[in-house]
Amino acid sequence: MTEREAAINRDLRALDDAHRLGRISRAEYRNRRRRVLQPLSDGGGVVTARKALVPPGSVRAPRSGDPAAASANDSAADAGRALASLVSMRPTFSRKVLLVLTAAAILVVVAGWLVLRH
Repeated sequence: MTEREAAINRDLRALDDAHRLGRISRAEYRNRRRRVLQPLSDGGGVVTARKALVPPGSVRAPRSGDPAAASANDSAADAGRALASLVSMRPTFSRKVLLVLTAAAILVVVAGWLVLRH
């Protein structure tokens, strides 16, 4: 991580603390966050989570000679890739953790049943 990125991370943490503690409003938080992140953006068609994500099948096919439709399809493809990356970043339980939790729950139920039985 570069020094510039580290400084931006420090600013974002301070901003997050101010918002979480109620010192600034949500709108002010968003405005300041946008200003802090501005140096990282080149502005050249960057797809972010704030842009509308369009399902790939909902965009019409471009007609020949229709540059606006071709541009819409390109942005829909970018949005689809952004959605896929957002979904892949979602935290999930591993199967091992789920198996251990299920086994522990079964043991607790069996132990409770044995205690009540005697």
